[in-house]
Amino acid sequence: MSEITRPIHKVADILSRRGQTIYGREKIVELCAKTGVSLMDGFASELGDTDTDQALLDFVTSYAKMNPAAKLTVLTLSRLHEISIPKELLEKRSIFADILESFSEFTQDISDLLKDYFPDRH
Repeated sequence: MSEITRPIHKVADILSRRGQTIYGREKIVELCAKTGVSLMDGFASELGDTDTDQALLDFVTSYAKMNPAAKLTVLTLSRLHEISIPKELLEKRSIFADILESFSEFTQDISDLLKDYFPDRH
């Protein structure tokens, strides 16, 4: 297995592994397919050497748009590995709007789970 040397590749690799743990493999596979990046796990990480910096940056940017926690992770890793990220990620958005959006998604997920768990109650 080759060592990852490009900073953007390191960040994308970390996000891919972290994302599979947190959001599930399927979500990250979809994100990789959407951005044209090879899935970075096990043997496939060697394929990442052929990924362009632009494709990796698209992956990182798309990952950041998943939710506020993902965005914070991307911002932190970008600073640690000294990579430039698109200005759109640096624009300040109301933290209140982010919280409301996350809360809305959470309540929808809980509602769906409860409907499945208690099918007799509507």
